[in-house]
Amino acid sequence: MVKATVDLHLHTTASDGATSALELVHQAAAMGLKTISFCDHESIEGYKQALETAEELGLELIPGVELLTMHEGREIHLLGYYVDPDSPVLNSWLKELREDRNVIAEQMVDKFNKHGYDIKFERVKEIATDNVAIGKNHFLFALIEAGYINTKDEIIHILRDYLAQHGLAHVDFSKNPYYEAVEIIIECGGIPVLAHPGLIRDDHLVLDLLRHPKLGLEVYYYYLGPDAEKLRQRYYTLARERNLVMTGGSDYHGRFSPDVKLGQVYVPEGVVAQLKAQVALREKGVLKSG
Repeated sequence: MVKATVDLHLHTTASDGATSALELVHQAAAMGLKTISFCDHESIEGYKQALETAEELGLELIPGVELLTMHEGREIHLLGYYVDPDSPVLNSWLKELREDRNVIAEQMVDKFNKHGYDIKFERVKEIATDNVAIGKNHFLFALIEAGYINTKDEIIHILRDYLAQHGLAHVDFSKNPYYEAVEIIIECGGIPVLAHPGLIRDDHLVLDLLRHPKLGLEVYYYYLGPDAEKLRQRYYTLARERNLVMTGGSDYHGRFSPDVKLGQVYVPEGVVAQLKAQVALREKGVLKSG
């Protein structure tokens, strides 16, 4: 097996990961990773917290973010790499999105309550901590803590029947249209990338989501199940055919995703060079920001 040196899709406690940004850079450096990116949901805070330590460890930390967006009634995840972490536009927008997501989260707690799950929004918010967008893992932790979840099968049941889009406790997040989010990432200096296309399970929709000429595709992703390599190959071929920037990573969440390990999916080092080339072209004005 080829040793992984790149993981561009990690989550910290700045969103729904279980490991702090500082802990994660130490873990990544210790296992021999060279380049990583935190793609926390609606947050760039983990990058800010860990950048200095990463540099001291000789670890390249690329600024990144993951956004929940909506496109034609479907929730779509969008990544943004090399966004300017000091951009007032970016930081104000992300703060607003976090607040909007937490309004939705309170509505979801009400739905859980109506279905017999006695959890409190205040506790879910405490689990997430301040200034964090409440996500699925925070709900799961609250349900485990309250004694409603005791097995892996029960976790799957809650994810599938309650937290998935159209689930019994789900509320759509409609305040971040997909193509508007793409444009804001570009405005803030970033490279927008469609996340884990294999989880969309609709290649016609994937093609529609790649209409914008500046979009990249997350090709190397740690899909669970027997079709993982087939999915990676499918989207590698699509990216090659369309000359798209490719990215990849494990989508590591720490103990919130025990089946997924840091650096578990192989991502070629050339992916980082490709991203940097896109940034350089934009800085030279070859690729316009708008």
